[in-house]
Amino acid sequence: MQGYNRQVRSIGPEEIAEARRRLGAFRSQDTIADGDAVYVNASGYIARARANASGTMHAVGVADQAIASGQQGAVVFAGHKYSSNYNFSGFVGLNAYVSAATAGAMLGTQPTASGQIVQQVGVITGRQTIQVSIGGAFQKGQGSL
Repeated sequence: MQGYNRQVRSIGPEEIAEARRRLGAFRSQDTIADGDAVYVNASGYIARARANASGTMHAVGVADQAIASGQQGAVVFAGHKYSSNYNFSGFVGLNAYVSAATAGAMLGTQPTASGQIVQQVGVITGRQTIQVSIGGAFQKGQGSL
């Protein structure tokens, strides 16, 4: 049809998947760095997860950007996440776990001490990237949580 000009706006699977994997409007209890593993506390605020204390677990995702204390930010709960704060050299292809030593950090190895909580956050796909896929958790020496 000559002269027929119609603009079509559509949304593709990539945009839909992007929208589904990020949650917004979480208010932070403390300062959170881009890529930190986070949990939701009893007040509904996000804070940095740490595998050495049940009160700072279970991780629900990773911060999509740096978030100042008291401010709102997005959380990635599934999908690809890049952060210049990551340094997973030597761990590509392994699972990423919430750290017991450093709040918000993730490691390519599981926590090992009895009483620490093991939770997979995703798979390390590059030195500064992970594929976020939040897993269940168990406490060393205790079983599933």
